[in-house]
Amino acid sequence: MRNIDSHPDSTRRGRRSPLRVPDGPWCQPTWQVVETAGDRRRRATDPCAVDACNSERYWLGGPHSAGAERRGLCYAHYFQWFRAGQPADFTAWANFEARPVGAPRGYLSAQVVDFRRLPQVAADEIRFVVATKVRRGDWTPNTSLRRFLMVLIDTADGRITDSLTERPTEDWLLLCRQHWPHTSSFDSLCAPYLRRFFRLLDGATNPNLWADDHWHWRDGFEFVLDATQSGSTHTAVDWSTVPLPWLRTAVKELARRQLTTATMSWGTLTQWVRATRQLARFLTRDDEQPEPCAVTRPVFLDYLAWTRRPDTEADSRLANTAAYLLESLHDTQIVPDLGAAVFLRRGENVHRKTRSPRPFPPDVIDRVDTLIVDNPATDPTLRSMIATTRWAGCRISELVALPIDCLHRSDAGYWIEYWMPKTRAWRRFPIPDSLATIVLDQQTRVRDTYGPDAEHLFPGARSNAAAGRTQPWSTSGLRHRLAALFTEHGITTSTITGEPISGGDVHRFRHTIGTTLLNNGWTQQEVRDFLGHHSDTMTSAYARITDDTLARKAREFWNSAATDTTNTDADVERLRARFTTALPNGFCTLPTAQRCEFRPNPCLDCSFHDPGGRVFLGAHIAHRDQLQRLTADAHERGDAAAVELNTAMLDKVSKLISEIDPNTTQEPQ
Repeated sequence: MRNIDSHPDSTRRGRRSPLRVPDGPWCQPTWQVVETAGDRRRRATDPCAVDACNSERYWLGGPHSAGAERRGLCYAHYFQWFRAGQPADFTAWANFEARPVGAPRGYLSAQVVDFRRLPQVAADEIRFVVATKVRRGDWTPNTSLRRFLMVLIDTADGRITDSLTERPTEDWLLLCRQHWPHTSSFDSLCAPYLRRFFRLLDGATNPNLWADDHWHWRDGFEFVLDATQSGSTHTAVDWSTVPLPWLRTAVKELARRQLTTATMSWGTLTQWVRATRQLARFLTRDDEQPEPCAVTRPVFLDYLAWTRRPDTEADSRLANTAAYLLESLHDTQIVPDLGAAVFLRRGENVHRKTRSPRPFPPDVIDRVDTLIVDNPATDPTLRSMIATTRWAGCRISELVALPIDCLHRSDAGYWIEYWMPKTRAWRRFPIPDSLATIVLDQQTRVRDTYGPDAEHLFPGARSNAAAGRTQPWSTSGLRHRLAALFTEHGITTSTITGEPISGGDVHRFRHTIGTTLLNNGWTQQEVRDFLGHHSDTMTSAYARITDDTLARKAREFWNSAATDTTNTDADVERLRARFTTALPNGFCTLPTAQRCEFRPNPCLDCSFHDPGGRVFLGAHIAHRDQLQRLTADAHERGDAAAVELNTAMLDKVSKLISEIDPNTTQEPQ
């Protein structure tokens, strides 16, 4: 790999660091592009599967060997095998029917891409764009690409002094049209190449991408930011929709600082633009252009009230983001003359996230396993993807981007390991042997089709088998495909709950595996480690024990006569903890054997606790009655620890009730 500078005076013109051209055949003074006629679908260095043939493999699919591994055939033998009816006994056919063949059909082309006709900078610009496109899998080195490059070189020869960026794209479209041999096909063949060529070149050489109002990751910011630090969501951003110029410029500068320091991901930009656009539309709703000093806290509170009005389509949740942006602009001195330093105080616009996991009902999972995963007629790639998320609970963004080498083997069995952009951490978890077999088969299929350099376990539609490059599925494309697959097999309604079911709800598989593990005795920490959660907050949302599980474990607990908790089954002990002491809104899950300085209830002993007077009297009475029942149950089973804890809380609650209403009598036990 070598560095090139698109412009010798890059410092004066503010250009970025030199472009880096990856090594490849395009680095030579001339490039033939397609070296051998007839082998244009795929090139390979391994020989043909027919022992007597020394030609290179043309097609990687087709016949199977005794070891059930795909064998590749050269161009001639592939069509011989195909015309013979694709015999299953390939070994017998190759020994008796296949005959060695001569040179491949066709002829060697003398047409080459000659970079020597251009200045060094322009030649290297072409090399850079071609290398980037080919390595991505966007372009295939074929006759069409060669023809386009030859016309571009013919057009540029004598018309530039140094770089192709000396002329705009529109000029190149007009000039190349004059050199294209077939005018009728220019718009369909040459023009798309030109537009994509100069879009990438402009994005890679633009001295200040940050000044543009349209921010594109692809063919632009990918050359500025580190992809591993910028997340996996690369939606284009349009700042021109913000109608207040000074606010638009300031937030763009703040975004630049945070993106370049890796303190913010690219995906956050969408939220920033929405929040900035909504605030700017409020400030300019009367065709005014307020100055920064006019944006005060009272004005912002008016904006907050406006977002909550039913006659507006505003989202009040964006007000929190807008307040953060304004306060950050003031603190960083990007806009020092704002009318206030604080626009929202804690608690003024609270939006609690509702975390209510929706696992698939059991009947849906059974039908998915029977009709899709275990069905050999299902597309093998989709079958592998569903099976993987079914047992692994991958996020959809992680599922589509799984690397092909994510599967590992240890003494404990098979594991899957990959990088999670959302939490910026590695996830490693065990999988059953049945899933490992499916993943291994998928790896074989991908490498047979795309070659040994394939990067993704589940190649999407944009993958290029001829170039040996893979691209991941888009998340929307996968949702649509799975939704159609579920509809095809009649998995549209649950027979248990009656709720509508869609295969597009891929995240429900993650909810399913999380709740299933918890209901099978896993601790929240174990589920957190398995799913790769960043904190306990999300894991706790899955901690909803089903009625069946709760009833089964309750019977196990009630039937247990042992009082020694040291040898108690772990599942039973976790259930016993739920019955140890009651809180106003649940149970304390700390095991009986462990002690806590705040137990049984820190709020009752807190100096800031307000019992609420008669407003909460009914709740206190209900809590007292519940404690009485739990204390009585603990007496019956001889659990002295539970009696002690619940009695202490019962005394405090009873005292609270008497202070609120002395006339309230205690119900007899």
